[in-house]
Amino acid sequence: MINKTDYETVAFNQLEMLRNEINRTKMNRKLFNKIDNYYVLCIYEQQKIARNDHNSKAITMTKNVISSSFVIWDHTYKESEQLFMNLRISSRNRVIIEISKNVVSLLLQKYEDQLNEAQKSKFAHNSALHFEQYVHRVEEIIRANTFLGEDTAWEELCSWFQVYLTEWILEELESVYGFETMHQMSAGELNELFYKQLTKNLASNETFLSKYTNIVNNYMTDWFYKISASMKLADLTAAEIETMLQIATPSNQDSLSLSKMITSTLGVEQHLHVMNNAPYQYVREALYKNSFHSIDNTPWPTTPLYKGNLEGIIQIRPFQTSEHSKTSPWLLEKAYKQAQNLTDLDVDMFDALCSIFLSKARHTEDIIEIHFNDLLMIRGLKPKLGGEGRRGGYEQQQKDKVLQSLTKIQSLWLELNKATVYEKGKAVQTQLQGRTFLFVDPNRNEYDIAQLNNQKTFTFTVDKVFTKYLYGSGRQIALLPIQTLHYNPYSQKWEKRLARYLSWRWRTQARKGDFLQPNKIRTLLEAIGENINERTPSRTRDRLEKALDQLLEDGVLSAWHYHKWDETIANNKGWVRLWLDSTILVEPPDIIKEQYRSIEKTKNTVHYTMDIQDNAQHKAKGATIGKQLRAIRKQYDLSLLQVSEELEISPSYISNIERGVKTPSVKIQNMINRWMQKFY
Repeated sequence: MINKTDYETVAFNQLEMLRNEINRTKMNRKLFNKIDNYYVLCIYEQQKIARNDHNSKAITMTKNVISSSFVIWDHTYKESEQLFMNLRISSRNRVIIEISKNVVSLLLQKYEDQLNEAQKSKFAHNSALHFEQYVHRVEEIIRANTFLGEDTAWEELCSWFQVYLTEWILEELESVYGFETMHQMSAGELNELFYKQLTKNLASNETFLSKYTNIVNNYMTDWFYKISASMKLADLTAAEIETMLQIATPSNQDSLSLSKMITSTLGVEQHLHVMNNAPYQYVREALYKNSFHSIDNTPWPTTPLYKGNLEGIIQIRPFQTSEHSKTSPWLLEKAYKQAQNLTDLDVDMFDALCSIFLSKARHTEDIIEIHFNDLLMIRGLKPKLGGEGRRGGYEQQQKDKVLQSLTKIQSLWLELNKATVYEKGKAVQTQLQGRTFLFVDPNRNEYDIAQLNNQKTFTFTVDKVFTKYLYGSGRQIALLPIQTLHYNPYSQKWEKRLARYLSWRWRTQARKGDFLQPNKIRTLLEAIGENINERTPSRTRDRLEKALDQLLEDGVLSAWHYHKWDETIANNKGWVRLWLDSTILVEPPDIIKEQYRSIEKTKNTVHYTMDIQDNAQHKAKGATIGKQLRAIRKQYDLSLLQVSEELEISPSYISNIERGVKTPSVKIQNMINRWMQKFY
């Protein structure tokens, strides 16, 4: 980069310089266009990762790295494309490793600065032993969460470098042969001369190699700083660095082990056990939909229930020890304030209480003791690091939020005028009323959970409304992905609510083994409490599909796709009405099918086979389109970037479609088909 001071030392005529630059650009473009497409591959020798100096400030690809560079013409590349692609990927991996090493060095220095002298000595030894492990961890994060995980960044680098290198070599040739001589050369002669000059420079020209390496290092350094900014490395605390690198120290080992122990005892393979009866599900929906409001004949915030064989109400009635203040104005005000402040975090705590009770209780009347910290651990939150490198635990603000959620849960009141329970295997109509969970002492005396500000533990049990559903043939327990509780209750509420609804649906379908019943879009939106965006309905569709894709990526579901939906409908006015009535097939992960196999009674084999066949046909069509798209792009010499701009799809996604890594949705398949028709 030219500094401002460099300009100040040079006298020039700006107009003349501009004219020369325009003429030069025109002449270079003519020569540039004669050069065939080519690639420069850097092959790195395999080496064991060694810890970099903490003071390293930039990426240095040449330091302790042995490499050889080769020039490959496009036609040669195409003859062995898979081989050269593997070499390019290997080269990419080396770049990511170098950046990861620098990131780790930066983080370890930042972390070590916060340790005392005794801890530093021990940590220095451990970090040297585990440095390679830390680098691999950062590699995974960079690939998953930064632009280096996309093909676009690498394509841009290649394009930029190719332009830079081509102009550079042409300038060298021009200084030797002159522009007129080069201009008179045929394309074949110019390419041969170009190839010899470039190969010679890469093989033996130390000045060229030094400059060549420096410009690449500068580009890598820029990437490093962009990644540092996107990952906010400068703002990370010691506790966050521990979590990112998975540093296991004596100060946090017990806490990490405890967290693993808690989550592993509540269910199976990253799934929690929760109740799946209708009242339980509808209480969850009432909480996250925030559907409490004022109705006639009761002063409390209320949600009416009229679903299937269930009739009744759910209310917010804050707990009080004195019967005389049950309907006082300040208590009603408290109730409506709680109703207004309901969030998905309250549902997380509701499920956590249920899961812990089911895992620890021997009988329905058992009283369970639980640590406040356990509820934070179940949500995937990590304790904060204290002073002098000691574990400081969770912040008071985090504990306060838990207490606020538990206070709202204690306020829940159910009155079921019509409910179905099972007694001796027979369905019985009954009436039930009471709270969901009771916060009681060992003598079964209720207490106000909001008053436990400084205690580390509390005790609770379930009330009689739920105990009726916890024994006998009416007992229904579902598997809820623990990832549901890990999703952000604000920015990822779609994912959180869909995960809950689908887990409930899969359990209700388990008896028939028919997990692939179509889910109507309208029903899904209603279940998660979302309405269609009337002004821009496509935003609602995009958000729903994004949520399903995230659940797929996180293993909450194993596959999803539209069922008998014609994408061309979306091009017509009023498409949203038909879309809302369309259906989606969502397949659960294998662990769900395996765990529910024991309660399966009958199978709708024909329906299941048809759904699987639909999914297979969808994937087959996607693979065929990928091959056709690649053939057209190669035939007409179109780059991924060009196709990307026309289709408005990212280059990396197009590449994944061509290679069969991704199966495009029906919508994207139709877009690609319409685009390909231009070439037939």
